[in-house]
Amino acid sequence: MSTVREEIQRLIREQVPTQALLGTVLSVDRAKGVCDVQPAEAGAPALLDVALRAVEGMGGFVLWPKRGSFVVVALVDNDPNHCYVALVSEVEQFTLSTATDSAGKLLADLFTTLGQLTVTTGTGPSGPPINLPAFQALAQRAATFFTS
Repeated sequence: MSTVREEIQRLIREQVPTQALLGTVLSVDRAKGVCDVQPAEAGAPALLDVALRAVEGMGGFVLWPKRGSFVVVALVDNDPNHCYVALVSEVEQFTLSTATDSAGKLLADLFTTLGQLTVTTGTGPSGPPINLPAFQALAQRAATFFTS
């Protein structure tokens, strides 16, 4: 038997539309910029093609959630068929881009250029930087963090 308080909470829950919900990422489709999410509420159907960016195929700032991580999904006009990821517990990578460039490409180009650095000396141009392996290691780290 439920208490009066539980009954009031149930009635309110039925009348107030869901605006956001917690769920677990089932899969991520990078080509479409969406993910599938299983809501935490028992028995709730999976939300398919939850948007990760404002406009499909455009740049901007995208957090690519890790499969199995928790996300908060916001519903547009309280419609579970039109929703987006608002918060992410674990990020696998992220994209920061404009229509013509991206932070990932910028960093890759920067480390490539640093690896080719030569300095004019009294006896001619220098060889490759002595710390080239450090630049290469940083480039690898940046590539796992950013996506183009």
